[in-house]
This record gives sequence, structure tokens and C-alpha cells, in this order.
Amino acid sequence: MAEKNPGFFEMTRITGLIAMLFPLLISTAVAMFITGNLNIPGLFLAAVVGFSIHISMNVYNDIYDTKQGSDSLSSSKNLFSGGSATLIKNPELEGKMFTIARTGLFIGLLGTLGLIWISEIHLWPVFIFIFLTASFLSKYYTAEPFKFAYRGLGEIVVWFGFGPLAILLGSAAQGVPFHPLIISIMPITGLTTLIFSWSGELADMPYDIKAKKRGLVLRLGIKKSIFGLLILHLLLISNIIFVAYLLPAGWILILAMIPYLLLMVKTLPMFGEIINHTDGSKIRPRILKLASLNFFSFIVFSAMITIGFILLINI
Repeated sequence: MAEKNPGFFEMTRITGLIAMLFPLLISTAVAMFITGNLNIPGLFLAAVVGFSIHISMNVYNDIYDTKQGSDSLSSSKNLFSGGSATLIKNPELEGKMFTIARTGLFIGLLGTLGLIWISEIHLWPVFIFIFLTASFLSKYYTAEPFKFAYRGLGEIVVWFGFGPLAILLGSAAQGVPFHPLIISIMPITGLTTLIFSWSGELADMPYDIKAKKRGLVLRLGIKKSIFGLLILHLLLISNIIFVAYLLPAGWILILAMIPYLLLMVKTLPMFGEIINHTDGSKIRPRILKLASLNFFSFIVFSAMITIGFILLINI
């Protein structure tokens, strides 16, 4: 019996869109806290822009990682890998995947034009900047000639795209792009997504070495990257504490962070185990377990903090 070709959900890795969902919800909630209003058409169009360009990024990433040898059947078995190996198993789908990626950018353009249509003129340059920057990064994250993910710059792209840029999209759609509170939350979702991505890179190290995909994690090596991951968690916690200090009912955010902090307490011993191990064959299972816990912490933190910000609207 012939194996069924992957569908749209598999080719676009649709579940990854949660990385765009959380910054849009958080930025909208904070904008509502500032203005007292919800611009529903603005939220809808921001979601159209964010999700469509994110889909383009996912698909372009798969295409160019496959062409450059980073994706493989082995790496695709890793849940935390950046690749799906769709084109390795079905190379005839390359044209279809290019069409999906380009269609995503076109839909993003339509969404941007919609935001321009419903917004005041001083916001137009913001939306144009967001679309052009996001479109550029979605392709050249892995594509020639820039290949940011291969040059140790991919981590900056991930942080910027899912942090400041995504928050700016959601807040600009509500008419308050550069309010001090908005600026204060910009790093948060970028850090959460980077923590997840960083763990995935640790898990993908054997495959990235073969493909010469020299991201920052590979350049640092396992031990320094583990320290780097710990620093990212500390920066995330510090950012939430700072935002909580700025808000009159910021204690809600501290409470919302408790499940994540409890999970971190469980994860911390694994950092030491990996750093102190010298047997490479025994390190990898621990890295995969750490990647699993980091993914779970990404979901728990993002969901609880989003709920915390939404609760702030009603206080």
C-alpha cells in the first residue's frame, strides 16, 4: 500500500504557530490595558499577517535545510527538531511547498494592506516595516545568500521575530506600538521561543555538524550552550519581574509564573548533569530529556503568562 503524501498541516508544521499566537495575545491584552478598547479587525488582520508569514518561514526553513543537508530522516524523528523531512520523503512536493511559502507572503501582504486601510496614517510605516522585515527573515533565515541560521545569527532572528517584531505587530494593530509598557514586554515572547529553539539546536547538534549548520549553539559547544540556556531562563524571569513592577497589579504575573518556576526547579539538576558528563553517549539522552522539559516549560510559561496578562485587563 502506497504511503500517503503529507498534507498541509504536516508541510507547514502548523502546531508551531503557537509561537506566534502567544505574542499576539499578550500584546493585544497589554494594549487593551492601556487603551481600554479592543480593535477586533486589527487583531484579526494582525493574526493573518503573523500566522501567514510564520507558515512561510516554516516551509522555507524545511526547503532550504533539506537542500543544504541539515534535515534528515533521523533528525525528523526528534520532536524538537526544526525540520519535518517532508522533502526527503517526498521530493516531488518541492514545487508545492514553494507555492505555499510564497502564498503565505502574499496573504501577509494582503493582511498588511488591510491594517494600513483601517489604521491612522502614522502607523503605516510601522506595518510596512513589519511586513518587509518579517518577509525577509522568513526566507533568509536559512536561504542563500544570508543563511542566518548557519552563521550564528539565527538565534537573534528567532528572538527578534517572535519577540519585538511580533509584539509590535499586535500592539500596532491596536494603535499603541511604542507605549513604554509595550516596549517592556517585547523581549518576553522572543526569549520563550528562543529557549525552545535553543534546546532544539542542542538536540540537533549531530545533524547540524554534518550539514555545517553552525548556529550559535553549535559554535558555543554543549557546556557553554547549557550555561547560555540557563542565562536565557534567568533573563526571562527578570523580564517578568520588571514588568510586574511596572504594573499596578503585577503580582498576577508573579503568580502566573509559579508553575514555570516549579518546572525549572525540576529541570535545574539536568543542567549540572550535562555540564559534568564527559561520556558523549550518555549526554545525548539527557539533552533530549532537557529539550522535552524546555518545550513543556515553553508551553506552560506562555499559557500562564498570557492568562495573567488577560486577567490584568479586568483589574
